[in-house]
Amino acid sequence: MTIKDIAREAGVSTATISRVLNSSGYVSPEVKHHVQEVIRKFNYQPNAIARSLKQEKSRSVGIVLPDMANPYFMRISRTIQHRCFQEGYHLLFMDTEENPEKESEALQFLLEKRIEALILASTGGNLEQIQSISDSGTHVILLDRRFPDLALDTVSEDNRSAAKCAIAYLVDKHHERIGLVNGPQTISTAHERREGALIGLEEAGIAIAPDLLYEGDYTRESGIAAIRHFYQLEKPPTAVFSANNEMTFGIYLGLQELGVPLDALEVVSFGDLEFSSLFTHRLSAIKQQPQALGEAIGELLIQRLNGGVGEARDQQIVIPSLIPF
Repeated sequence: MTIKDIAREAGVSTATISRVLNSSGYVSPEVKHHVQEVIRKFNYQPNAIARSLKQEKSRSVGIVLPDMANPYFMRISRTIQHRCFQEGYHLLFMDTEENPEKESEALQFLLEKRIEALILASTGGNLEQIQSISDSGTHVILLDRRFPDLALDTVSEDNRSAAKCAIAYLVDKHHERIGLVNGPQTISTAHERREGALIGLEEAGIAIAPDLLYEGDYTRESGIAAIRHFYQLEKPPTAVFSANNEMTFGIYLGLQELGVPLDALEVVSFGDLEFSSLFTHRLSAIKQQPQALGEAIGELLIQRLNGGVGEARDQQIVIPSLIPF
């Protein structure tokens, strides 16, 4: 049924039906109750697409993530979703699996759904497309990953300082052969964490051996591969700095695969593991703040949608990580 059918059954104008549906304008309690009864009787559902075309608003926000299975990104997303629901917006989720082609398809799909804003942890492979989306009038907020070539709002962590502190912690525990399991250097978080770790080693007077640098891809599989690599060396590292929690998970899986006791290698992880409290030894982890990131993004998003931040679209918000060691 259409809104005209409902108006005919209720004996009122389509404008009255619209006011009841949108809770806008005055409708007497008696008429409102009558209209609601007719809507329930015929199980009328407004056409959301037609409404968005007429109002030029879809009340929807797209969010594109590289790995929806990662608890870090899901905690951020859930916090953003909570804030959006408060303002009557809904999130459409897409997972790129760190694949630039899938990311490009996801961006196109979301634009076809007439999203009002986009939150994106990009692979870095579609920068021109992303800038074009912003230039066309859709609000874009970069999540976690920064790109100097994009003049866009960004909410991220202080990766360099935290990674530098991680190395200082290992040096204080008298480690000199420290392996670095880095993420893909095309991603800003991985580049910044690697840079911070190398600065920490340099300040400690430790020359990093090339065979102790392993570039992973933020997956468990690359953490496993890193351990296989390190334990093929004549002198394996005594400690490892892992640039994200999924690779840390892989590091422990790799140790188990090789039959190496978990406490034989000291690990500092950028991001904790949910089950690390079950270990017989303590995992040293930089505590990320996904809820703080989600809250900052959610607040900035609503301000943008309400036009309350000004014309500049390149706010930079940095959330410090917690260093518990």
